[in-house]
Amino acid sequence: MYGGEEPGVARRAADALLELLAPSVCLACGGLGGGRLGLCPVCRGALKRLRPPLCRGCARPVDPRLVSPRGRCRSCRGRRSPLAAVVAVWSYEPPLDAVVHALKYRRLEALGAELAREIAHLASLPAVDWVAPVPLHWLRRLIRGYDQAEAIAAPLAGWLGLPWRRALVRRRATPPLARLGLDRARRMARLRGAFRPRRRVPIAGRSVLLVDDVLTTGATLAAAAAALRRAGAARVVGLAAGRTPEPAGAAPPVRLLHPGGDGTRFF
Repeated sequence: MYGGEEPGVARRAADALLELLAPSVCLACGGLGGGRLGLCPVCRGALKRLRPPLCRGCARPVDPRLVSPRGRCRSCRGRRSPLAAVVAVWSYEPPLDAVVHALKYRRLEALGAELAREIAHLASLPAVDWVAPVPLHWLRRLIRGYDQAEAIAAPLAGWLGLPWRRALVRRRATPPLARLGLDRARRMARLRGAFRPRRRVPIAGRSVLLVDDVLTTGATLAAAAAALRRAGAARVVGLAAGRTPEPAGAAPPVRLLHPGGDGTRFF
């Protein structure tokens, strides 16, 4: 398990002085007092953290009365996945959506480091060899000026005391899948062959923490993880800052099936 050290007294004093001299605006409510994550204390307190038990395959909340050793929900139990586990920290809803939107579309790259610091202190992560981001296509990165997943992954590696690598290349640009409203199967079809391992990066035999900003169906993480596994990665764990909640009116948290020979495999 990993965890970072708290910022020193000098760092906290400098942050307080900067806030006093030039008060910032909260990304979520627009009021004065935006601080860590660009949120005021009230909005920061409204962040909805995902708490166990969560499905290891998709990070969805599960019924605590029926938790199996394999830890996968009904939807994930029979699905072969290149991901050994998936971890998400918060539910992707207000005010987290304002933070991620500002990171991706308002050029506030420093929010990646803020998210990384929070993730390092809150997430329960298994041991891995190094950290890798889910990459943007080169054209989209050129337009944006940076890769938002990399903006999280690089400082997160520092907090965890691990190296990080640009292990993957996105071979083709795909439209923002969240806007298309596609289910997992259709997303997977669009992402087939979208990633390839980067040359001269020693992936074989490594355990990799694969980082993205938001998890919806898990198709992007799975497609990227599959490319790492084909290159010989021993184990890939997916991590996202936020996990999209179930739609309003959806079924209650899914139950994990009782332990048994259901054929589920971890890779």
